[in-house]
Amino acid sequence: MEKSLEKHMDETFKLPGVAAVLCTDRHGLCLGAKGSAPKQASGPIATLSAMAGNLCAASTTSPVVCIESEAGSVLIKSCDSLSVAVFKTM
Repeated sequence: MEKSLEKHMDETFKLPGVAAVLCTDRHGLCLGAKGSAPKQASGPIATLSAMAGNLCAASTTSPVVCIESEAGSVLIKSCDSLSVAVFKTM
């Protein structure tokens, strides 16, 4: 699984405007990071993803959380037991 995760992170990191990618498990353990992603953000990322899932419990797909600032944005999505955060620059 590690090689597959690394491959997907590398592919995502190469997309235009992506400054960092961070993957975490549902407990907040950082499973991998590329670029300038703050590894200490893995816990809050897992929590935000779980809370968004609770808000949209009736939906069959997990929601995407978008946090925007003047410097850029962070997109957070869960799939199975993983949460992925993509940090984008403006």
